[in-house]
Formats: sequence, structure tokens, C-alpha cells
Amino acid sequence: MIPRSSSTKPVRYRLLYGAASLLIVGGASLLAIDLYTQQAQGKQAEQLKQQLASIHTTQTTYQSPPIVDSNPGQGAITGETSPASTPPSINWNSLLAINKEIVGWLHIDGTSVEYPVVQHKDNEYYLHKDAAGHESIYGSIFMDYRVDLNQQQRNTIIYGHNMIDGSMFGSLQNYKNKDFFLANRDILLETIDKKTSWEIFSVYTIDASKDTVDISYDNAQTFRQAIDQYRQKSLFQAPVIPQKEDEILTLVTCSNETDDTRLVLHAVKKREP
Repeated sequence: MIPRSSSTKPVRYRLLYGAASLLIVGGASLLAIDLYTQQAQGKQAEQLKQQLASIHTTQTTYQSPPIVDSNPGQGAITGETSPASTPPSINWNSLLAINKEIVGWLHIDGTSVEYPVVQHKDNEYYLHKDAAGHESIYGSIFMDYRVDLNQQQRNTIIYGHNMIDGSMFGSLQNYKNKDFFLANRDILLETIDKKTSWEIFSVYTIDASKDTVDISYDNAQTFRQAIDQYRQKSLFQAPVIPQKEDEILTLVTCSNETDDTRLVLHAVKKREP
């Protein structure tokens, strides 16, 4: 019989310790790589935001139509033109040159939301692509693929990631605070052919594993019933009450409670004076 070496057990332990050390080092390395990737893509996302913001508006100079006095001879000069004006307008050509799927621009008062809105043929693509089409964990602010901007929409839905640095839709978490909710309820959504203003009237969370977000309604009555439900579920009550003939805008992002929790905000389109 060959005697067993007394060093077998220590060797086994050394192997186990070595393997454990490799796992720890490997895990730390992956964590470092992941952190580096997040920081790099975060910087990339911020740079893209600044680039898009810098071209998002231009100053369009124009000459207003001649002033025609309905009662000549009273000191007015018929046919006189007013001074040049420079109202801001979105530079759509420059934005579309970056990405032809840019369909709008979203601004929310009191938040860091100042982004182009993109739209693809599905709701997956822009979860991992920025507004220029590059891979990014930050994704984009994107419109539900079922929304047709060429048609009147009862509910226009826009999604965005809840980023820990507050970018994208991260700052929407502030709407869980009553004072913030009541003080910052104005939204501006601009598309190629129109500019619309909206007022937030509801904020609440849902469980994405069993709850869905409505995009269409059978008729005006079911729409009004849905509005009542949105208001009842809201964490806080707003003074504005949407009517059955109104249109609403819905913003959806992840919430911090669980992996399946989503934060939902509803805003009603302001009527033109």
C-alpha cells in the first residue's frame, strides 16, 4: 500500500482558496468593467444631449405682413412692415440628419427632461439605443410604436429609463412628492407640424407583471371612465379635470420599489384659447 501524502488536504484547500480568489478577482474585474461602461455611456449620453440641445432650436428671422390700417388718414402708414422678429423654432432638418426616427421634442418644467422623442416599429429597440442610434444602457425617450402622429390620439404614450443619475426619465421620481407634483405640472411636446402644451393631473405606480397602460379606448364613455380611474389612483389630486373630448399624454418609466414597478404620469392637453 502506498501511503497517502499528508499534504493532500492542504493542497486541496489551497486549490479551493485559489479558485475562490479567482472568482473574487474576476467578479471585481467585471464590476469595474460594468462601472466603467456605465460611466462611459453616461458621459456619451450627456454629450449627445448637449449636442442635440444645441441644434434643437434656431432663431428664424422673418418679416411680418404689412400693417393695413382700416381707417387711412388717421396717422397710420398703410403697407408698413413691422420690425423683424426672431421666434425660436425647432431645427428639424438638423435633428433628422442625426436620426430620421426623431418625431418630437419633450420638455417638462422643473425636471431634467429636455430630449428628442424617437419612435421605432417596436418598443424594444430604443431601450438600448440612444437618439443617434448608438448602443447605450441609457436608451432614449421614445414614443409607443402604436401611436400615429398623423391621426388624432386619445392617448400618446412616451417611455424612458429611470437612470440613477437623474437623466432620461430619472427626475420623474420627484413627482412622488406632493409639493413637487403641484408645482411642476407643465409639459411641452413639439412635433414636426405642431406644438402642444399639457398639464399633469395624475401620478401613480403599477405592477408591470400584471398591469398594462391603455393606449386606446372603445368610445368616449370608456375614455372618461379611464380618466376617472387615473385620477382615483393618483397619489395626489390636481385641480385640472380632463373631459371625455380631451386628449392625454402618458409618461412611463421604472420606479424604485421593485423590478416590476412602473411610475405612470398622465397629462391632459391644454385647450387653445
